[in-house]
Amino acid sequence: MRDRKTGFLFKYSVEKTAEKGMGVFARERISKGSVVWRHMPCIFTVYDESTFRSEIEKLSHAEVVYELEHVFGLEDFPGCLIRALDDGVFINHSKDENLATNTAEGPSNLVDVKAPDYLQRVSKALCDDRYSLIATKDIQIGEELTNNYAAEDDCPPYYYALCDQYGVNEDFIDDE
Repeated sequence: MRDRKTGFLFKYSVEKTAEKGMGVFARERISKGSVVWRHMPCIFTVYDESTFRSEIEKLSHAEVVYELEHVFGLEDFPGCLIRALDDGVFINHSKDENLATNTAEGPSNLVDVKAPDYLQRVSKALCDDRYSLIATKDIQIGEELTNNYAAEDDCPPYYYALCDQYGVNEDFIDDE
């Protein structure tokens, strides 16, 4: 049932939504507490500031905006931006989310920011279920999968500077 080209562990579809472009929808019932999506080798990229800036310098303005709108940071990995390369990128934000990053696994194995292989260590750590998305409630067939980005995102300062530089407005993730 599991496609090795995606981190989803349940049947899903990507469809157009009324307000948010594309979204991910459950195609089977998912029980609260189930792992729904996880990082898998080759379906995500981890950047530090220099690698991200190097990557976006090759892109058009519109492509940079798209990248900035589709990366995220996690508190456990200071200075890093993470980019899902599978359909997980289409999970939309909601304050009434049905997915959250798994915190039940206990504290992470913090990675030394100064280690020369920091990005490789972050990539390896991300494949631990500690960073998977779990269902925070029962999810019905046809329900959109959503996550509260504002509650979990911890992007580094250079991300916000780039958003300002490229005119990316992240107000949609603010919890009012």
